[in-house]
Amino acid sequence: MSPIWDLSVPHVAAAVPSRAVAALLDVALSPPGADPLLQAVQAVVPVDYLSLVSVQRDRPELLAGSAARPQERSVVDQCFSIYRRHDYYRRDAILPLARQLGARSGREGLALHCRADDLPDAGWRADIYERERLTDRFTLMHAPAPGQVQVIHLYRDERQGRFLPQELERLLGLAPLLRQAHAAAWHARAALSDRTAGVVRAEQRLERLAPSLSPRERAVCARVAQGLSADGIAADLDVAPSTVVTLRKRAYLKLAQAGLPAQRLGLARLLN
Repeated sequence: MSPIWDLSVPHVAAAVPSRAVAALLDVALSPPGADPLLQAVQAVVPVDYLSLVSVQRDRPELLAGSAARPQERSVVDQCFSIYRRHDYYRRDAILPLARQLGARSGREGLALHCRADDLPDAGWRADIYERERLTDRFTLMHAPAPGQVQVIHLYRDERQGRFLPQELERLLGLAPLLRQAHAAAWHARAALSDRTAGVVRAEQRLERLAPSLSPRERAVCARVAQGLSADGIAADLDVAPSTVVTLRKRAYLKLAQAGLPAQRLGLARLLN
C-alpha cells in the first residue's frame, strides 16, 4: 500500500535551501502554474515531470504540466489524456483522499508516494508508467477552499530513478511551504477572477443606469466600485494615472447630473 502522510503533523526535515525559498516566493506571487512549482521542487529534489490537477466532483482536471526537459512537456498532456480516457483515475488513491480534503479544507494537506509496481491496474501501469518509463509518483494534495482540491504530482522516470528515502524526506520537508505558496497563488487568482467578474457586472449595470458615460468612463467607474486606486486602474487599462483621474472627473459629473452616486462608496453600494 502506498504510504500517506498527514501534513497537519509537523515533519522534521533538513532546512529548505535558499534557492528553493526564492522559487517558492515566485510561486506565491505568480498565477498558479506548473513551471514555477517545478522550479521550486527542482531546487530540493530532481523531478522529471510535474502535473497540476484540480479534483471536482470526483473528476480530475489537468490545469497545467511541466517537464524538466521542455521538449517533453507534451508527455504530461498525453499521459493525462490516457488516464482520463480509460478511467484509470477511478482507481487512483487520490479520489477518496480528495473527498476527505474537500470536506475539511482546514487541514494542512496530504502527501503520498506511489511506485509503478504499486498501481492497482495493470493497464494503467502499461499505458502510462511503462510507456513513458516512469518509476514513481509523489503527490501533494490540499484544499485552499471548501471543495477546491488541488493536486501536485511529481514524477520520476528511469533516467533519474526512483525517489530515494532521503529525497522523500526532503520533499516532505518542502511540502508545507509548497502548499502555502500554491494556496497563496490560488487565492490571488480566485480574487482576481472575482474582481474581473465584478467589473463586468458593474459595467453592464452602468450601461443601463448611465448611458451618457463613454466606454472608458464606465470602465473606470466599474473599477472604482471594485476598490481599485487610480494607479491600479491605470495598470489594468494600460493608461496613465492622469488619464484615469480625468476620466473619473468626467464620469462623476455625468453621474451627478443623472442623480446617481458620484463617489467611491456610493458607486460600491450601487454596483456591488
